Amino acid sequence: AILVVILLTFLSVTAHYAVYTYIALLADNVSLAGGIGAALLLFGLGSVLSVVGSASIIDAWLQPLVVAMLALGAIAMVMFLVFARVPGVAHVTFFLWGVSFGPLGAMYQTAIARQADRGRDVATSLQSSVFNFSIMVASWAGGVLLVKLADGGVRAIVWLALGCFALAALVAIGTERTLRQTPVPPRD
Repeated sequence: AILVVILLTFLSVTAHYAVYTYIALLADNVSLAGGIGAALLLFGLGSVLSVVGSASIIDAWLQPLVVAMLALGAIAMVMFLVFARVPGVAHVTFFLWGVSFGPLGAMYQTAIARQADRGRDVATSLQSSVFNFSIMVASWAGGVLLVKLADGGVRAIVWLALGCFALAALVAIGTERTLRQTPVPPRD
């Protein structure tokens, strides 16, 4: 169960940060009115709202929350690929993507804490390390795609994120029991 949460962390963080690392290029690619400033503002607003909104439901509804955030991330990537040049759609897409990002850390920290009654410190440290490792992998993979594919690189990064979101959503749905498990009470 801990490995499932580690895999979900890796896929989710890679999906988000592959695109987020190159967010300025994405904003230019979709011709976002307001540019990178608008992209960051909308992403940030969505993220803050989802953190606040998820705080009250994360314990009772962890698995549906994880699946919903992964699906929303995938939907945002599809919107970037298909509809982003339609006036106003890119703005909505950056906001929705931010919503999907907001509870990311809390979701997987909650999930990992539920799985370990002994060695919880080691499990949470491992999850945190994978989170950070995933940022490095995402930045590297995005950079490789930009160098190798030049003009199509930004779209390729969005495709990479979409694939990671889709795979993570399938894992989260397929391992429903792992994420639905009730919290383990702390040991004295």
